[in-house]
Amino acid sequence: WHDQTDFEIAERHDLDKEQIIDWDGKLLDIAGEFKGMDRLEARTAIVEKLRSKGLVVKEESDYKHNIARSDRGKAIVEPQIKEQWWIDVNKKALRWNGKKMSLKEVMQTVVRDGDIKILPQRFDKIYFNWIDNLRDWNISRQIWWGHRVPAWHRKNDKGKHEIKVSFAEPDGEGWKQDPDTLDTWFSSSMWTWSTLIEPEIALNPKYSLEDMLKKSVDYNRYHPTTLMETGYDIIFFWVSRMILMTTYVTHEIPFKTVYLGGLIRDIDGKKMSKSNPETAVDPLEMINKYGADAVRLSFIIGQTPGNDMRLFEEKIAGYRNFCNKLWNIARYVEGKVGDKYSGGKANPQYAADYWILDRLQETTDKVSKHLEKYELGPAYELIYHFIWDDFADWYIEASKVQYNQDVLTYVLGTVLKITHPFAPFVTETIWDTLKWEDSLLISSTWPEVKKIDKKKAKDFEEIRAIVSEIRQLQTAMSLSNESLYHKGSQFIEDNTDLLINLTGLSGIQQVSSGKGLHLTKTEHEAWIDIEEQKAADYMKKLVKNRDDIKTNITNLEQRLKNKGYIKSAPAEVIEETKTTLASQSELLSKLSTEIEAFELSIKKQ
Repeated sequence: WHDQTDFEIAERHDLDKEQIIDWDGKLLDIAGEFKGMDRLEARTAIVEKLRSKGLVVKEESDYKHNIARSDRGKAIVEPQIKEQWWIDVNKKALRWNGKKMSLKEVMQTVVRDGDIKILPQRFDKIYFNWIDNLRDWNISRQIWWGHRVPAWHRKNDKGKHEIKVSFAEPDGEGWKQDPDTLDTWFSSSMWTWSTLIEPEIALNPKYSLEDMLKKSVDYNRYHPTTLMETGYDIIFFWVSRMILMTTYVTHEIPFKTVYLGGLIRDIDGKKMSKSNPETAVDPLEMINKYGADAVRLSFIIGQTPGNDMRLFEEKIAGYRNFCNKLWNIARYVEGKVGDKYSGGKANPQYAADYWILDRLQETTDKVSKHLEKYELGPAYELIYHFIWDDFADWYIEASKVQYNQDVLTYVLGTVLKITHPFAPFVTETIWDTLKWEDSLLISSTWPEVKKIDKKKAKDFEEIRAIVSEIRQLQTAMSLSNESLYHKGSQFIEDNTDLLINLTGLSGIQQVSSGKGLHLTKTEHEAWIDIEEQKAADYMKKLVKNRDDIKTNITNLEQRLKNKGYIKSAPAEVIEETKTTLASQSELLSKLSTEIEAFELSIKKQ
């Protein structure tokens, strides 16, 4: 009577069942001399009696078994048999696709036929594992809070029990409303359509539910929902119940796609829960400290459907830097442009203009495709690198020499649009502050992909190659105040001011001949003014570093080949050795590439 497994056995064998304990956990009359005792106390007393009669065969003190406990109170759960309200999931109660089906069959059909898609697809298996083994749904609860069951009871004149289901008390005497409340998931299962019924229509008693749906503008406009996002842990509790309820009531699917996010965990991987303050990161506190967009980004970036993610303060603080970067870019553009806006038209003049527009269109196209597939992380990564690397580090710096107002404003305007879904607060604020358009950013149209002259864009790629190599050499060799020489390169001559601005060179000169450290990543013959001895000393340093790394790699490889080491060393130490070997091998590859390039630049002298 008080154990689910025992109860199912009794059902199969048609055994008698009798309640042993009351609702307070005390034994009933059937317990004889133990009547009225708490069931935990009675267990000890029963063992004592068995022991006194010599009936105890064996006792084990360290025996363990599973005990169900309530989630919050942690009390031991004692199953009882009670009258409850149920939904029959196997009754042929709904016509779907021209066939009479049960609720269970409809729930299977809509996912199997692709009417509803679950992301990631691997959760289809979990969904069907639940639904294929679905039992009748118990929808009533004996708790204080919740929607009260809209049912009324009374005994009629003949002493028979009557039940009527209605929101209002039925006509006649003696009716009492059922004291139970509805299961939370039953109430939640109505979410997709019940929230779209206008209040004045819902409160009008003359309308049937069918009338309410027909007359509600929002329902007819927005139902079914395009995308439903929720956690994978409630695919059965909520997602499947919404499908059940909505198909039955509206004869429509509730949504077209279900995006299942992972659970939020703390920095150590523990599930974040409001009932466990040690694991919780308070979003309101983080919003006040780092901004709403930083918190929002920390939930989105790096998240893939169906996989858990870790949330901690340092992560949120990192995304604030991105918001600050975007804000500072907007301040720079505002300072250059003021309230003058190109009206969304880009008129490229310089190589940098063509390059940034080409990169922008490529980024926008890829972001759009990722968003269509709900790949939020990869979409943001593209935006991040475009804003931080292409726009801020390259184009804005180039614009200080080759200024084009139209392109500068066009790029910023487009950046705000494609970033808005990820960081809506800072982008909307920037848009409003600039006052370039009267409309809200959120109501703007998504930018269209436009083709750009890629040949002209490649000219700036050449400039980037020259600048990147010069910067690398300046950093590696601590160069300062050097000049760049070239043999009649019209390209370098035309871009002298830009190259000086981006590299900090003291000057660029055209000569007929000369020696120096030649650039290897450009087709234009050019070299940096540098002493041969300084180049030779740097080359020796590179070679020594390479040889030291080779020695380290040899030692690590020999250690891992040593059977005694593998047998005796802890697993984590062996794994650390493998990680170090991989890191050193990667470093050797990079250093070898650098040496080859440096050797080539010296040989060109």
